[in-house]
Amino acid sequence: MQAKTFNLTATGIATATGCPEANVERFWPGIQAACLDNGLTDRASVIAVLATIATEVGSFEPINEFGDTAYFTEHYEGRADLGNTKPGDGARYHGRGFIQVTGRSNYRSYGSKLGVPLEDNPDLALDPQVAANVLGRYFRDHGIADVARSGDWEGVRRKVNGGLNGWDRFSSIVGKLERSTEAKGTALVEGVIGPAVVELKRMLTVWGEAHTLPKPLRDTPLFGPATTKAVKAFQTANGIQPTGKVGKKTWHKLETATAAKH
Repeated sequence: MQAKTFNLTATGIATATGCPEANVERFWPGIQAACLDNGLTDRASVIAVLATIATEVGSFEPINEFGDTAYFTEHYEGRADLGNTKPGDGARYHGRGFIQVTGRSNYRSYGSKLGVPLEDNPDLALDPQVAANVLGRYFRDHGIADVARSGDWEGVRRKVNGGLNGWDRFSSIVGKLERSTEAKGTALVEGVIGPAVVELKRMLTVWGEAHTLPKPLRDTPLFGPATTKAVKAFQTANGIQPTGKVGKKTWHKLETATAAKH
């Protein structure tokens, strides 16, 4: 029932990726929100996002592309394919963020999509939430979630990188994240993301039609504090220790309690 759930905490993500835990703690909530906003809500999709960040930016934070004005000018100035048509565009629109959005046309495009004036102020791409939103929207625009779900990890890397630069690190991190999520088991707890959470909330909402839920549940794939309270209420009413954790016993009890109303 929960096979597609992503269930790692910030500590688990840091351990699997080798990234600084303090930065994962700081930036994961915003990345998680961007995943939710862009439909990246199953295990494979989230692993693709995290492995990409850990490969592109080992420090797990939005950064400027490495280089100076001379380097950026040499590589990007006058690049019509990047929309760099004005003097100084090469340096002005160098790479920034969790993935290196580069070129005037990309800053204009993602600024328009996100409602952020990136073309006028490209340094906004270093804002953590803007950087996360650019990443999430890039994955959405390029259909990367579907590629990840198919298990084509080389395809994921190519869609981000254009080739297989960093492949060894990327594939290693994917494997570590997959093993770490498997090792956590199938129980649903606060913080997990996935389709099973949507079904859990549906069943709790159905059960709540004849009982009292602490508060209404949002129809999202994120197991948040309100879901924990609802699970505890159900567990208490059904003679189950109210841990807020959904294992097989609680899940099966919920299925039975709501089967007639499915």
